[in-house]
Amino acid sequence: MPSASTPSNGTLFWRGITRACAACGQRGLTRRWVTLREECPRCGFRFERKPGHFVGAVGMNTIATFALLLITLVAGIGLTWPDVRVIPLLVPMLLMAVLVPLLIHPTAKTLWVGIDLMMNPLEPGESVVESEERTPQQG
Repeated sequence: MPSASTPSNGTLFWRGITRACAACGQRGLTRRWVTLREECPRCGFRFERKPGHFVGAVGMNTIATFALLLITLVAGIGLTWPDVRVIPLLVPMLLMAVLVPLLIHPTAKTLWVGIDLMMNPLEPGESVVESEERTPQQG
């Protein structure tokens, strides 16, 4: 079966941000909000290319969460200066610290797959796209 060529970096980034398969663009890759399928139902591309692959996604998730927390902290202090109150500032930050990682987790994973494909292009046999749909194997 022919191997699909790696899409352009812009396409890989866009597919990652929109939670689509980096190799073929298929959507609907999560079973539940945080559970990414092992492989694309359309092209068969395995998302975890090697053990520990998603450490980069965890790192991106952490960086995004900390960045939003820092923005919230700076904005909260700036808006309430000079009478900064801790509790009104702490409540939204705690909510953000818990909710943001959960909400962006699937997007971080698919984005990381796209970034990984930018650095390590598809190898023969990793993704098979013959037509609009994946054909069943004969056997």
